[in-house]
Amino acid sequence: MATGVSDLSRVFARQIADRKIELPPMPGTASEVMALCQSESTDAAKLSAVIHRDQTIASNVLRVANSAAYAGQVACASLQQAVSRLGMQLITEIAMAVSVRGRMFANKACAELLASLWKHSILTGFYTKEIARLRRRNVEIAFLCGLLHDVGKAVLVNNVDKVLGKNELGLPIADLLEALEQQHIPAGALLAKEWKLPDQVAEAIVCHHDVALAKNFADMAMTVHLADALAYHVLPSILATPLAEEQIRQHTVLVGLNLYPDQLDALLKMKDRALLVAEGMQ
Repeated sequence: MATGVSDLSRVFARQIADRKIELPPMPGTASEVMALCQSESTDAAKLSAVIHRDQTIASNVLRVANSAAYAGQVACASLQQAVSRLGMQLITEIAMAVSVRGRMFANKACAELLASLWKHSILTGFYTKEIARLRRRNVEIAFLCGLLHDVGKAVLVNNVDKVLGKNELGLPIADLLEALEQQHIPAGALLAKEWKLPDQVAEAIVCHHDVALAKNFADMAMTVHLADALAYHVLPSILATPLAEEQIRQHTVLVGLNLYPDQLDALLKMKDRALLVAEGMQ
């Protein structure tokens, strides 16, 4: 098979159109956690019980809760203690992130690329939530919108060996990255449908590059678009060319989001905190 970028992109596009791309099932714990976070009757005990049923996720949630980004003076010894200290919203985000990472970002054949993508996803989730908080918008689903905005890239990376064959994985990284950029939105849309993600998350996945396409949640699409730029700015990656600070200050979505210069200053000053959170989620 030819491995030029146009060929690879075409193969990805055909697989997506024919629904032949392999999609992992949504982790059961993630599905339950997402349902709980949208229920008004959820309490700390219910959330802890759901997470506790998956010991791998439970241990990783505790590990992240006790990382430098979140830890207090005394380590959390139990999930319920972690929920009490950090709050249900933050524990829900950690549980979702841990669940998704284990299912979508664990392909050892592409470990370095997936690690870069994961850090960018966490950073985008962090900034999406912080932008929403600054604008006094609902932050409950903001992190998830940012976390999953580029999930289509993970879908495609996890299908590369099936497309090319294990003996042809040595294609130039630039070719692979361009194919991922061209096809990650339809791949992400397919996963959003398979996983029955909330409409707001699905639209963020589809419209975060072209916010004019957003029909119902343009505000969130713009938020993720800016968060994406901030994430690349604070942690440059092989996945995209980062914007300089001056370019971010002149970003077109700032007007749509009604963000003032002092609010953008506050976001830019969060760099160290954002990197600490990303490190803690590894």
